Amino acid sequence: MPLPLLFALFLAFGLESAGPFNPLTQAELGSRATAALGLVALVSLASMGLGLWVSTRVARTGHASNALRRGYSRSARILEISILVSFSVIIHEWQWPRVVRTALGAGPVAVVEEALILLPFVLMQLVSWWGLYPAEKILRSGFGVTRTAGRGRYVLLRARQTLGLVLPVLVVFSLGQDLVSRQWPELSASAWALPIEVCLMGVLVLVLSPLFIRLAWPTRPLPHGPLRERLEHQAQRLGFRCSDILIWDTGQAVVNACVTGSLPRFRYVLLSDALIDCLNDHEIAAVFGHEIGHIAHRHLLFFGFFFLGSLGVLALMGEAIDPPLLALSNVLGGQSHPVLGMIIQAATVLLTAGLYFLVVFGHVSRRFERQADVFGCRAVSCGQVECPPHLDLDRQPGRESSGSGLCPVGIRIFANALTNVATLNGMEFKTRSWRHGSIARRIAFLEGLEGKPEAVNRFQSDVSRLRVVVAVGLISAVLIALATGSVDHLR
Repeated sequence: MPLPLLFALFLAFGLESAGPFNPLTQAELGSRATAALGLVALVSLASMGLGLWVSTRVARTGHASNALRRGYSRSARILEISILVSFSVIIHEWQWPRVVRTALGAGPVAVVEEALILLPFVLMQLVSWWGLYPAEKILRSGFGVTRTAGRGRYVLLRARQTLGLVLPVLVVFSLGQDLVSRQWPELSASAWALPIEVCLMGVLVLVLSPLFIRLAWPTRPLPHGPLRERLEHQAQRLGFRCSDILIWDTGQAVVNACVTGSLPRFRYVLLSDALIDCLNDHEIAAVFGHEIGHIAHRHLLFFGFFFLGSLGVLALMGEAIDPPLLALSNVLGGQSHPVLGMIIQAATVLLTAGLYFLVVFGHVSRRFERQADVFGCRAVSCGQVECPPHLDLDRQPGRESSGSGLCPVGIRIFANALTNVATLNGMEFKTRSWRHGSIARRIAFLEGLEGKPEAVNRFQSDVSRLRVVVAVGLISAVLIALATGSVDHLR
């Protein structure tokens, strides 16, 4: 899930007051709606100014310098943070949920109400993408991407990529919780209700996620030809099954790949259009092998388990920080400044949850990425520790690897694929990513495995131990939270 959307969901629904609802007057309703639209307009002007500044600088100098790219990247992040701050003001200072409930009246469907509460954030995202389009287009052209979508199609693609997959999932969860609360109110009040609902909805999402992707993202089957034959032979050789291999049409805006679906009958591998156009067949096969690695090591299932188990961790953390939060709010604001107390609570909870996911989930995710990287190298390796000569196993039907190790050529192919993907996406090689790590470190790690099968085995054992430790910790946290009633903090 995109982090800005995750924070927006927390701001919108994570700190709602359980007190009685008091409708607004028509004058208050109009003024707050106008103020919210004013903030959306300011975001639009800021993004258009940034996009125009970058495109004008490049047009004047004839090229985009690294300093300009870094400046644009920092400014875009500041704009993203400003959108979240503005949305927080709309939600808590101007009480947007109260505006929505006053406008809808009694008895609306929960999912409609929640969609309208989230609407200001969605609008600010859309206008920011619209304004930043000139900068994105001209900076990507510097990396050799000559075909780009028009502005309207670019915004639509960004919306489908960012929101199209997440919002259907939220609809499933919202409808599920609404159904339980209406049909089985006594079950909804139970301490076990939230974990059971999340677990059942999570299973449903895992099954339906491939359908969500087909609906949310523009895709088409990879046509028959040498590339498809290579990938299908590779999948068969590695024991991987999927429903189809799809081209992900992004208007040349994304150089990436992904896999979705834990069950073979509902599983797709997506390769973006720019990835297919800009990488050679061997590099595409290495990226395809990386995605197979996520399935072979059951990363998707473990991530689902991680987020479910994290409910217990967050509940215990909420139990621990509530008393000092209450004391701090009373000291700084007291009862006369409820907004200040709410801001303190929001900032502390958001920071605590953010640090947890940044440290724990980030570490697990980076280990899993490296494990998938190793699998990607293996997918294009001939199995011989010493090569060349290198055997291209996917161009010789019937030939199988005579070994299970990584060969130098296979490592080099995958490293080249990583380098090209980073370059085409405008990523700096040494820039760290909390989920994937830097490209430079990933490549250095793989090169350090060359000719060292014992190092590969040691790494795999370390990842297995990490999975066990995290699993035991998450299960323990859920059981303790249920036993102590701490799970009520998540309601």
